[in-house]
Amino acid sequence: MGQNSPHLPVREAWLALVQEPPLDPQLPIIDAHHHLWDRSGHRYLLDDYLADINASGHKVVGSIYVQCRTMFDLDRPVALRSVGEVEFANGVAACSASGNYGEVRVNAGIVAGADLQLGAGVDGVLDEMRARAGRRLCGVRNTTAWHPDPAVVSNPSPPPAGILASAEFRAGVACLQRHGLSLDVWGYHSQLPEIIELAKAFPEQVIIVDHMGGPLGIGPYAGKRAEVFADWAALISSLAQLTNVRIKLGGLGMQVCGFELQHPPLPPTSTLLAELWAPYVLHCIDAFGVERCMFESNFPVDKGMYGYGVMWNAFKRLTQGFSVAERSLLFSGVAAATYRLPL
Repeated sequence: MGQNSPHLPVREAWLALVQEPPLDPQLPIIDAHHHLWDRSGHRYLLDDYLADINASGHKVVGSIYVQCRTMFDLDRPVALRSVGEVEFANGVAACSASGNYGEVRVNAGIVAGADLQLGAGVDGVLDEMRARAGRRLCGVRNTTAWHPDPAVVSNPSPPPAGILASAEFRAGVACLQRHGLSLDVWGYHSQLPEIIELAKAFPEQVIIVDHMGGPLGIGPYAGKRAEVFADWAALISSLAQLTNVRIKLGGLGMQVCGFELQHPPLPPTSTLLAELWAPYVLHCIDAFGVERCMFESNFPVDKGMYGYGVMWNAFKRLTQGFSVAERSLLFSGVAAATYRLPL
């Protein structure tokens, strides 16, 4: 990744050292969370994402693009610059929808980066985004992951403290309800109480918690995995009581989670990933039910620790004992319904 990126560098030659045939290759998948960008030191655009999908052998039928502060339109006023990212994402979606790039519908849903701290002023931004993306615009996400320890960072431009509770941010969330858009929230497990309060304040607003609520494993949490898991699990159980909340299963390949899988001479196998992830994934499913959980890749961020095909095999191993209907919900149905995909 770029010099100032908190993400691990992607080493294609290292990832290629572990190749696995796809398990259950006919199971339809909607990748509920990925990014595309062209940044200093790392490029991950449509062709790169399709290369990962096609090489994996898994049946990815659609995907959700999630904002990552890329392709901003610098010729616009600051509040409207993120409309450029929506234009970019929708252009990629249009390419994919042509059928010239295969059967997968990349960016079938777009989670945009409209600044909710504009409060009621975000209405005009959302109108412009809808004009650019039409039915594909399905939600909004802001940069909200924050921790007081400077060692805990997953975004090159961290947000201000307490953003989820700020009056301005909440006024922006109220605008989402009027536009019929969902809210994605990425926060660490230490922020789950704030996310719970936000969900309680907007019981009619669909809120999707990214990356399993961010169980941390670095900085002050290094070497404290059992303690963190107990705190995280209790908060996840409380969060799951709020029926307007959904959760994404994935994202544990980020450095902040502390699994350190990038150091061994070989990348992890799906068997190892399934073993490491089982307590987290299965607890989320137990708490939320299959009707409110969806699998995500979080690529290319997580690509620094494991390959795309290996990751989906791990998710499939974790759900081998589930029914056909349950797996259908987890791998595609919940994402399609939550984001109202036009597939």
